[in-house]
Amino acid sequence: MEIALLKSRLAELEDRNRRSYLRIVGLPEGTEGGDPIDFLQKSLPMWLSSLTGPIEIERAHRIYDGSSARRDRPRTFIFKLLRYTDRQLILRAARNVATPPRLDGSSLLFFPDYSAFTAQRRKCFAPVQKSLRQLGVQNFLLYPAKLKIIHNGQPFMFDSAKEAERFVLGLSNTQFMD
Repeated sequence: MEIALLKSRLAELEDRNRRSYLRIVGLPEGTEGGDPIDFLQKSLPMWLSSLTGPIEIERAHRIYDGSSARRDRPRTFIFKLLRYTDRQLILRAARNVATPPRLDGSSLLFFPDYSAFTAQRRKCFAPVQKSLRQLGVQNFLLYPAKLKIIHNGQPFMFDSAKEAERFVLGLSNTQFMD
C-alpha cells in the first residue's frame, strides 16, 4: 500500500513539473528545421487562428519513443511554454477548431504532457471513451484519471475504467431496448 502511495505522489510531482508542457502528435519529421522554437512561434497562430498574442516558448524538441522500429509515424514533438495560461489557450483553441490543423497532409493533435504513470491510468479509459463516442454520449477525462460522463444532463464520475464499462454496458442495453 505504501509503494502505491509513493508512486502516486511521485507521479503528481512529475505532472506538476510538466504542467506547462504540450505534445504535438503528427508533425512531420524535420518540418521544424534548425530552430524549433521560432518555428512554433510562427506556426501556432497559423494553425490555431484564435491565438492572437505572443506565445513564449522556453524549449522545444522531439522525443524518443523507445522503439527504433516505428519509422512509419513521426516522433512526438514536445515543447515547454513559459506560462501555464498559454498552454490552456492552445489546448482550448485546438479543441474548438472544426477540423484539426494539417501540415503536409498530416493532422496535428495537441495533448497535455503527463508522467508515464498518469498517462497509463488515463489510457485505460480509451476503450470506454470510444464506446461513449459511438453512443453519442458526451464525456471527458479530468486530472489525473477520472472519467466524467454527461448523460441526459446528469454528470457521472468514474475513477476506474471497469466501473465506467459497466455504466456504458447499461447505457447500450437501454438504447437497444428503446
